[in-house]
Amino acid sequence: MVRALILAALLLLPTRLGAQIIETPIAFDSAGKVRSLSPGLVTRLGLGSPAWPVQGDFVQARVFQTSTGAIVLVAERRDGTFERHDLGEAQLQALRAAIDASMTTIGARVGDERADVISEPARGAFLRNQMILAAALYGPLIASLSDDGKAATAMYLISVGGSYFVLSNISKTTAITRAQNDLATDGALRGAGTAVGLMRVFAGEGIDRKAYSSLALAGAVSGSAIGYIRGRGLTDSEAHAAMKFSTFAAGTAFGLAGTVGLFEGGEGAERTVAGAVVAAGLAGYLLGPAYPRTARYTVTAGDVRLLPIGALLGVMTGATLTAATERAEPIAAAATAGGLAGLYLADRMWARPYDHGTGDVTQTWLGTIAGGLLGGAVSVLAEPDEPTLPLALITGGGIVGAIAGHSIASPRRVLTRASIRLHPENLGFAAARLPGLHPLLSLAF
Repeated sequence: MVRALILAALLLLPTRLGAQIIETPIAFDSAGKVRSLSPGLVTRLGLGSPAWPVQGDFVQARVFQTSTGAIVLVAERRDGTFERHDLGEAQLQALRAAIDASMTTIGARVGDERADVISEPARGAFLRNQMILAAALYGPLIASLSDDGKAATAMYLISVGGSYFVLSNISKTTAITRAQNDLATDGALRGAGTAVGLMRVFAGEGIDRKAYSSLALAGAVSGSAIGYIRGRGLTDSEAHAAMKFSTFAAGTAFGLAGTVGLFEGGEGAERTVAGAVVAAGLAGYLLGPAYPRTARYTVTAGDVRLLPIGALLGVMTGATLTAATERAEPIAAAATAGGLAGLYLADRMWARPYDHGTGDVTQTWLGTIAGGLLGGAVSVLAEPDEPTLPLALITGGGIVGAIAGHSIASPRRVLTRASIRLHPENLGFAAARLPGLHPLLSLAF
């Protein structure tokens, strides 16, 4: 009897349940490659109203097609909330057409030098770079710990050969990004230099060779490990900014030390210089990623890699202007000021108005080197009596070559000035009552 009552109650329950809606992610472009959009990528693609409905800052945007046939664009805001925009088929096609057109213009740069996403995998490059370090840095330092030639050779061969299997196992079982590879490679060299610098500061001269080798080896391995760990979650531009600004800061500290006369102050002054260079390098390493994070314009890894060209040419210009003097202080002061000025100009004239890729950087570096070589050739042929003229010709040739190389590279120019755009087409969207915001006037910076 009880079972019959339960069965009857179940039969009397409403059988109509709420239909389940399934959302399937779809691509923004026709080729199916762009699965999500970030603010930086939206800027680089030049998206705007009416095709792009999201206004203001956001973290990431994706588009979904529901089981009911609707198309929804979901944008995640930085406060953790999600904003949903219903797209019609016509608006989705307009958005895809805009993205397809932009990708045709800028090509592979969208995926190659993006400043807004976590770095891409680099397992093979990591293994290659670490093997080179094992052969050129780790192995020789290990071999130098032995006074016996045969034992030293065996230690070198074992360390280089054994590192392959260790590194292969690490790279096989662990995801390694390009940023991690770059920082791990740079960290080995920077760690060895930092360790030697610290020993110089605290121990001075007269240290046994093996002690230097041991500390340099420990610094190299530790620096590589720190770089590997620090690279997790960083973009390529942030990783390169950490490396480059560490060098800029250390070089500036070295130049300032020379400006105040510490180059000729004896062993105590040398310790002070070494300590200042190490401290400045560490500070630049930690603070460098703030450059692409806080800039009001997109900073790609290529942009960061171009900054040393400006700094180098600035240093050479400052040194050229003061080369006639016999005192080190004016030369150090002018070279330091010139380096900082060159760094600023490279940011203003190159990084801010352009988005550079790997090819652009290579082309500009080659132009700089070629220009310097041509300037040196002119100096050799002219045989000038003025001793500073050869340096001036090389510096001038480098500057002209850098400008020419950058012009030949022809990187993509981005919007850097404020502009007002009218959108009369939005009147039609508003009249059709399409979902989303349809401004008639937009201001871009």
